[in-house]
Formats: sequence, C-alpha cells, structure tokens
Amino acid sequence: MTRVIVEAGFGSTLADVVATGGNWTDITQYAGPISITRGAESQLSQTQAGTLSVRLTNLDGRFTPENVSSPYYPYVVDAVPIRVSIATYTTNLVRTPSFEGTPDGSLEGWTWGQATPEIVGTPVQSGTKAARVTWDTGAAGASFETAVYGLAVGTRYTASVYVRVPAGDVAARIRMGGITSAASAVNDTYTRLTVTFTATSVVMPLQVIPSTAPAAGDLVLVDAVQVEVGASATAFSPAGAQLHARFWGLINQWPVEWEGLYATVAITATDIFAVLSRAEDHMRPMLVQECLLSRPRALWALDEAAGSLSAGDEAGPGDAGTLALTQTGSGGTLEFGAGTAPLGLAGAPLFTPASSAAGKFLRGPAGPAFQAGSAGPWLCEAWFSTTTAGRNILSLSSVGLDSVLILYLAAGTGYLTVESRNGGPPTTTTVGSTSLADGALHHVVYSSAAQELYVDGVSIGSFLGIGPVGDLATVTVGASHLGGNLWSGSIAAVALYADASLLPAQLAAHHACGTTGFAGETAEERVYRIVSYMGLTSSATGVFSTGIAEQAALGSTSLDHLRDVEATEGGVLAADRGDPSVQLQGRSVRYNPLATLSVEWADVEPGRVLAYDLQRVVNGVVVTRPGGATQRLVNAASRAARGPIGRTVDTLATSDLVTADIGNWILQRYSAPRPELRALTVDIYTLGLTAYRQWLAADIGTPLVVTALPPQAPPTMAVTIEGYTETISENQHTLACHTSPTVTAAVWILDDPVYSVLGSTTRLGY
Repeated sequence: MTRVIVEAGFGSTLADVVATGGNWTDITQYAGPISITRGAESQLSQTQAGTLSVRLTNLDGRFTPENVSSPYYPYVVDAVPIRVSIATYTTNLVRTPSFEGTPDGSLEGWTWGQATPEIVGTPVQSGTKAARVTWDTGAAGASFETAVYGLAVGTRYTASVYVRVPAGDVAARIRMGGITSAASAVNDTYTRLTVTFTATSVVMPLQVIPSTAPAAGDLVLVDAVQVEVGASATAFSPAGAQLHARFWGLINQWPVEWEGLYATVAITATDIFAVLSRAEDHMRPMLVQECLLSRPRALWALDEAAGSLSAGDEAGPGDAGTLALTQTGSGGTLEFGAGTAPLGLAGAPLFTPASSAAGKFLRGPAGPAFQAGSAGPWLCEAWFSTTTAGRNILSLSSVGLDSVLILYLAAGTGYLTVESRNGGPPTTTTVGSTSLADGALHHVVYSSAAQELYVDGVSIGSFLGIGPVGDLATVTVGASHLGGNLWSGSIAAVALYADASLLPAQLAAHHACGTTGFAGETAEERVYRIVSYMGLTSSATGVFSTGIAEQAALGSTSLDHLRDVEATEGGVLAADRGDPSVQLQGRSVRYNPLATLSVEWADVEPGRVLAYDLQRVVNGVVVTRPGGATQRLVNAASRAARGPIGRTVDTLATSDLVTADIGNWILQRYSAPRPELRALTVDIYTLGLTAYRQWLAADIGTPLVVTALPPQAPPTMAVTIEGYTETISENQHTLACHTSPTVTAAVWILDDPVYSVLGSTTRLGY
C-alpha cells in the first residue's frame, strides 16, 4: 500500500524548521496531482532549483490569503514551508515498530516529552530490541510518540503496543485519534494495549503515556508497535512502513482560481536553492559572516568606502547605531579604506593623529542590548595594526563614565594592556611580553567572564586583577573614553558580545578567517561553512581531498560561491528533498559505480532516443584559479576532426597542477561523442512494491542499468540520473529522468580485471 502526504508548515518559518523541525498541518485531502522537478538536464549542466506544483481545492476558502475564516489564518502567506512524502507499507504503518536497525537499536521516527528513552536488549517482545522510557517525576503530559504516516481519512484502524511496566511503577496507556486505551493491568510482563479509531488525517500521532502522574524512576518498556487497517489487532508485523521524502520547499504564491463556482489554488513552491540564490542577498565578507554566527550584539566591520564619516553596525538588531567620526583638538586624519584590514575586508580606517591628544577617532552607542548584557559575561574583539606604542585601541564606558574598560598598547613596550575602573581608581594589567606595535595585523579578544585575553586566536591567560565593569553604553574606537591617547594605525572589525561565552575554537576560527580565509579546507567543509552563514545545514557524500582556495571577500549570492566550490570539487550540489538542507556529492561517488537499480526496456515509456551527436563534446578547455595560471588544454585529435568546441571552468583550486587535472579529466570524458540514452520515463507505480521503493530511493547521481534493449542497440546501457520530473496522481507515479552515460566516470583501478585494461580503461581520474 502507498499513500501520498502533503504537509504545510502554517505558522512556522524556515528558521523554525531548521531549529526545531517546525509544526506541520496535513493538507493531503485537498491536493490534486503533484508535479516535482529537480536536478540538471545533463552531466555538464548545473542543478537548478527544484520546484513543486500542486492544485488545492479551496471550496471553503481555507487557502485564500487574508481570509479571516480560514482555519490557517493568518498564515496563508508566502514562504510557508511545504513538504511532500510517500508512505509505503504492507500491514504495519509504523516506521520503527520494534526498535531494530542499528546495532544499538533505533529511535528513528520517535519523539518524547518529559521522558528519557533508551534502547535495551532485554526484556523484549519482538526481535532483539525494545525501548525503555523513564518518565520525569510528576510529569503532566509526558509522552513517547511516533507520527504515523499514510492513513486514509475516514478509514477504521487499530493501534496496538506491547508495554511492560515494573511492579510498583505507574501503569501505561496508549492514545491515538483522540481515544485512550485502558491502563496496563499486569506488571513485569508484556501486555498488549489497543485502541480502534477512525483516521481524521493522513498523519496522526500514536502516543504511549503514563496513566497517572509518575514518581521518580517510574518507567515502561515499549515494543511491537503496530497500526493496521481494521477494527481489531492482528499478529504483529515487524516489517515497518517506509517514508520517502519527495520535496521540501517554500511556497511562492497562493493564486485563487475559479471554474464557475469551483475554487482552487494552484500553488508553486521552490526548494532551498531559491533562498541561496536570491540576487539581493549579496554576502558580506567571510569574517563578518563568521562573527555573525557568534551572535554579536554589535558589529562594526569598519570597511566603509573612502570618504565615509561614520561606520554602521551589522549585528542585526540595529540598536547599536553608527560610530561617528569625532574630532578632539585640531588636525589629524581618519581615512576609511586606507588602513590594513583582515583578509576579505575591502579596507580599514587609518588613524593618523596630529599628536596623542589631537586627531580623530570613532564613537557611538554600544546599544541597549549590549548595555544590559554587560552586567553579565561579555566579550569584545578587534583587529589592529600599528608601529606606535602607548595608544588606545578600544574603550567601553558607562553613561556617567564611572565604569570603564580600555584596551591599549603600553608605552615603551607595546605590550597589550587592560585598564578598568568602576567608580574608583583604575586597575591596570599588562599582559604578555611581546610588543604588538610591530606593524603586523593582530587580533585581540577580551572575555569578561574569566578576565581572559586572546591574541591572534590563542589565549594568553586569565588575569583576575582586572576589575569588573558593567552598564557599558558607549564604545570608542581609537581613543580613551575621554578622547585621549589617540590611536595611530589601523583598526577593523570591532565586535561586542553579551550573555555569551564564545568557545576557544570559535575565537580561533575568527582569527583563521581574517588571516587565511580558511584556504585549504576541503569542499564539504567549505560548503558547510557557507551554508551555515544562511542559517541552514548541509550534508556530503564521497571522499574529499582537494583543497579549496580562500573566498574571504565573498560578495555575491551564497549559491554563486557554492557553485565555485562545486566546480572545483567536480561534484554535484543539490537541495535535500526532505529537509531545508544542501547536499554535496563528491566526484568520487561517481567513480566506477555499481548500479543497484535496473529497468527493462519494455517498462520504459515510448519516446526513447539513443543520441549520438556533438551536444556534449568538449575538446578544448580553459581552467582558471585565483592567483595562479590560466591553463588551456586541448585534445588535438578531437579538435582536428571536429573543429574547436570549448569550455571555460573557473575554479578555486590551490595549485596549477590541480587546474591541469580538472582540464584533463574533462577532455578524457567529453572529447568524443558516444551513444547516450539521455532520457527515460518510467511509471514506477506499476513495478511492484520492492521495485517501487528502490525507485523512490533513487536521486540525483543514482546509477541504473537499462536491460533487454532492442537488437539495434547494445543489450544493456548503464546511465546515471542527473535530474527528473515526477508526476504523482492516483494509482500512477511517473519519473521522467534526464540521464548521462555512467561510463564517462570510469577510472583506473590497479590490477582490476575491468578497470585496468591497458589503453582502454586505464584512465586517471581527477
């Protein structure tokens, strides 16, 4: 049996789903045929944003925006999360019915509240695992539950759960469809609890609950969970249901349409690539993005253009305001963009005072959020460069100037020094024994919690002599709180954090970002980093060994920067179809793949073409990398036969050797045409449950074999799915796949009988 499930996240935002999973409403009963497109047209094309189209019946106006009578009001708006999945099952609709699976068992698909579950191996009712659930003391509303997918609205079902309650512990019940079972009546042995209910939704929770308020240590063992069609429980089936994600995205529009008086809404949605590719979202430099991950209360990058008179806060709340150019005495200059800046920033202000008491500096409000938070643990950080000791880097002060903290370089030595005062005489602590007035760029962080200082990403110790300060309302950059000891040199990327304790690894990452831009990290690491700046997550498959050059300046959309990483890796970037997440498939995944999916030619829909043309031929390639040679590589034989057919690949490779490898790999794969089955359409619903599940597991990059071809063609053809359009309707599910020949990714394996044939399969892969 199979069921399509369409759910909308009314009232949940993208951020909610990433953080907590969001809240989902089943709208399957209103959904008509579904069309989903994802992936690329060929192996030489980039994956595109996946799209969903589905028409919803709207007879009661529930999907009409701003309709106050809608049960979903006021959440029928743009950017509502939506997901589509398919449940397949034989008898039992529960996905993890007996907690088997991994060697330690599995709680996949189960959630809990005011309880602590664990997998145990004894005692069990079925298989080798059971769940032991310990209730919180006196917990009201405690539950251990699983969402059951694929129910048919209006159909009678029976839910059953075997429970075992130790003597003296609170009895257990189960609940589903608004019906609660009787309490378990036997102790120290498994007993079966059942409820029969009528499904009111395609997705409904099955709960195990305590019958009354539990005491300390009360627990219940749970095993052999089943939901089945019918008014009574039958023998337990350990073969659980499977849930197959088909699409996850955000709704773009709710257009209400009528045919006579019959109202529908033909919604469209786009996957997470739409968020990554928005043109207006040009990313700030990587150092700014890294700081924002640490949730600062104020952040001034200080990378404004030459001629600016103030610097803006980028932390997000917007309550810190700007740092304004301030004059003390006469003379001196402060030039934005002229100073030494961390890697990626366009520049930094250069402070050139007339003297230590005359010149220009920056001053502004630290903001109410930081001011209030400075009563507790707080941090500040900045980057600086100077050859002049005895000057102030940064000052923080209260409104009455009775609470002050100053970071400066000591006169004569250039050692980092902290001065603090709180209504009394100042406390001065000189830290370290290295002059920082050496003209080099340095990174400094002060943490009030441990009165600890970090220089260039490394802690130089805690200094308990630094006095406590708080109620810090004003920040002064390049001078004291009174406008003295004016800085001579550069200052950049000033940040303030409150109610926060940044881990040493985070502080080290800030320093590494500003000095190296994380040059050399691998593709999956860089993808994870860029995606995290967008508040999203990523996953990766494959073996990653190629270093990626720094992207410290960023400046374009996040998808543009991810594409650069994708091209360098030679892999495939795609949106996850089950979550708001990004997938990176490394190039190694496609090396000599073994197909686990096959289809006979007779099961492929008409319109099949065996192509042989120049469409995907490349015999000349230009490969670039930042700071390195632009290399042009040519397959002379192909060029002589067909004329020039070129391609340019811009990469983030870290060496000229890697760029040459990229170019040679492209020429090896595409310098000559080959017979290609570029598309195939299959009604996978008709193939039986086992094959249907295999096709539902197929995705971008899945290799498959087409068998029993006509006599005019090879007997079999191995292809890789590059993208597809699927259409789901009642008793039909077609996949129209774009495919590429798998053989193009064959690489040499030493002494292998297939991939080590001299002159034939001895191809060195990139």
